[in-house]
Amino acid sequence: MNIRQWIKPTFTQGGFGLEEENQRVTPDGFLAQTDHPFGDDPVLDRDFCESQLEIITGVHHNPRELVKALGDKRREVARFLAGQNTPEQLWPFSNPPCLRSEKDIRIAQFVGEKAEKTVYRNYLAGKYGRKKQSLCGIHFNFSYPQAFLDCLREEGVSADQIYLNLAEKLLAYSWLIVALTAASPLMDASFEGGKPGEILAGIYSSYRCSDRGYWNEFEPVLDFDAIPNYLDSMNYYVETGKLYSAAELYYPVRLKPKGTNALDKLREGVNHIELRMLDVNPLRDEGIDPSDLEFLTLLLLYLTARPKMDLSVMRQRRAMRNMKQAASYPLEKVSLFWTDGQMHPLPELALEILADMENVLGAHEAIGRQIDKIKDPDRRYASQILDRYGEDYIGGGLARARELAGISEGYLRQKGRK
Repeated sequence: MNIRQWIKPTFTQGGFGLEEENQRVTPDGFLAQTDHPFGDDPVLDRDFCESQLEIITGVHHNPRELVKALGDKRREVARFLAGQNTPEQLWPFSNPPCLRSEKDIRIAQFVGEKAEKTVYRNYLAGKYGRKKQSLCGIHFNFSYPQAFLDCLREEGVSADQIYLNLAEKLLAYSWLIVALTAASPLMDASFEGGKPGEILAGIYSSYRCSDRGYWNEFEPVLDFDAIPNYLDSMNYYVETGKLYSAAELYYPVRLKPKGTNALDKLREGVNHIELRMLDVNPLRDEGIDPSDLEFLTLLLLYLTARPKMDLSVMRQRRAMRNMKQAASYPLEKVSLFWTDGQMHPLPELALEILADMENVLGAHEAIGRQIDKIKDPDRRYASQILDRYGEDYIGGGLARARELAGISEGYLRQKGRK
């Protein structure tokens, strides 16, 4: 397969979407205790917490256009929240602000036909605790151009098999994505039961992707050979009581059907793939750098062109452990168990893969920027965030939130006196 010929069509005809989670906070840096202010707007939903806003983009056909659309909506939301009678702000970090207690984290309140969602969230809170439900991230959805799938179908390869193969490869390479996009090295100590206002820093570059993040109590193993096998391997954990439903499977990659996200609908065919290991990046108004999205697209094409991996049970478990290891800080202290059966320093292995990407796909600015991150720690988001916000996580976060909304601290004081 000459994958290079599909680079331009993918960047103009592929399907791209983002789901970004952000906490609503008060001007003094606590989670908002108000009800979700956007009603049943399908673009502005709630995730696990009532204060956890989820911005859902439409499908776009160019990564940069997608990121611009997300940024425009994010700024619009930030201005709306700041303009309320009781102003709120959009927290810019994946990790939450100061938590006085778990009671600060209100479970999302759904009613009517959606009431089961609240029942499910209460179940999760009881099993995993509320704090982990307050972590935020970004999900990236991707679908191949239809012309690409049609071409493969003529060669006897189904779309479902291509997506299954890609999901398996992404599991193996998920550590690389975390290493290059991690952006949550700071946390208020209250999250770990410490003194509110104190800062935990320099342990993880991405807390939510680390071994202390939001994961299942067991190491899941999936079957990527065919859709029925894939579904059976997920349903096994439900049938044996390890999961409430397949939605409780916390995994870096998911295959999605068209329309309603019901597991059985995958039997009708895979529509797109979802990457779930991205942090919210406070350095960008959009929460994500468009160059990173372009890189991820190139990585998906690179992996598509690689042979099927056939990960064994042990190699799947090692892949998950590699990803969690890649969330450590700094990367120079991390070594990974790779497919050749050997341990490799992460930076060395990352540079080897990025060089091969350039060999397969050609030179691209988006790949070059990732190479620079590996070679120069100061170019990594975690290092930049530590430098900028490491002395004042809450104050710096609130100032960044005001920038996003285009307001001043004086404006909020004035609103508070009314």
